[in-house]
Amino acid sequence: MNQIERFNELHQGNDLLLVNPVLQKRYDYIEPENDKHAALYEKLLRKDDYAGYYIGVTTTGIACRFGCSATPPHKQNTVFSKRLFDLVCFGFRECKVCKPLTHGTEREDIRNFVDLIQKEQRPEKYLKQISPDDSSYSRARRWFLKQHDGDLQKYVYVKRVNDMLRSGSNRDEELPNTLSFQRYWTPIGVLIACFYEGECCLLEFMDRRALETELVFLKKRLKANLKKRSSPLSRQLGFELQEYFSGSRKEFSVPVASIGTEFQVQTWKALKDIPYGTTRSYKGQAEHLGRPKAVRAVANANGKNRICILIPCHRVIGDNGDLRGFAGGLDRKQFLLELENNRSLQ
Repeated sequence: MNQIERFNELHQGNDLLLVNPVLQKRYDYIEPENDKHAALYEKLLRKDDYAGYYIGVTTTGIACRFGCSATPPHKQNTVFSKRLFDLVCFGFRECKVCKPLTHGTEREDIRNFVDLIQKEQRPEKYLKQISPDDSSYSRARRWFLKQHDGDLQKYVYVKRVNDMLRSGSNRDEELPNTLSFQRYWTPIGVLIACFYEGECCLLEFMDRRALETELVFLKKRLKANLKKRSSPLSRQLGFELQEYFSGSRKEFSVPVASIGTEFQVQTWKALKDIPYGTTRSYKGQAEHLGRPKAVRAVANANGKNRICILIPCHRVIGDNGDLRGFAGGLDRKQFLLELENNRSLQ
């Protein structure tokens, strides 16, 4: 049973719950203990060309499509996801045998375009050479949205970050410290967290455009290399996130390190003062800080927050109640607010 199913089971019959059905359908991650896993694994063994899910092989870090001719992995080493994009966010690499990214592409120009992006170590350099009205790029973006239910440009950003996170790509012998990281699957997408000296200093969605810039900033500021590493703190965060998304946790106990200017740190601290299940306007946040005229500065500082959910910038909304200013996407912001609002009414 995955996190979405645990969430729905907990709230079964609760008419107040307004979970976004698009998100609920999109982020489906099936592990071996899930009831759906056995049936999907049988399809994998039969080499069924089943397009409803993609396959992640945990021992190799490879993502495949159904029907791949490679030797099937062991059952306990497989996971399934609705979207290839999310497996890539989780750190999987596309299989070179079955080519799950471009499989099913009928137009040769699109296939060549996407293949070129995939092979480039820094594919956005290629994208920048293309004008916005370039027909092949426009067709490729439409195709990617239809085929993979995602944004092609975000895919490029995630590929960049994955390249950066691989140890061979980011090791610098002159940096004396280590910045450890872990990824987490949630009902609204893959999160990445970074830890330094017993504190969480980053928690972001993997498809956030500014993620690479944030990681580079932390590396330089902390003089640290990035390394994937499990620790009691990373496991604690995973457990608390699971409780939060199941609706059973309202406050986090994981220590956080807010690294920024004095004003930014004050603004982020004020975010933590917003109670679970409530919201505050940007103007209200500025007044809470004793800086009623600094609304724009407050909004800019919120946008620089690198620790989402734990430092709840999603609880800040427009003066007229509209949703705005969430780097993870307004659909995710709505999900988080609905989750907290409905639990606060229990």
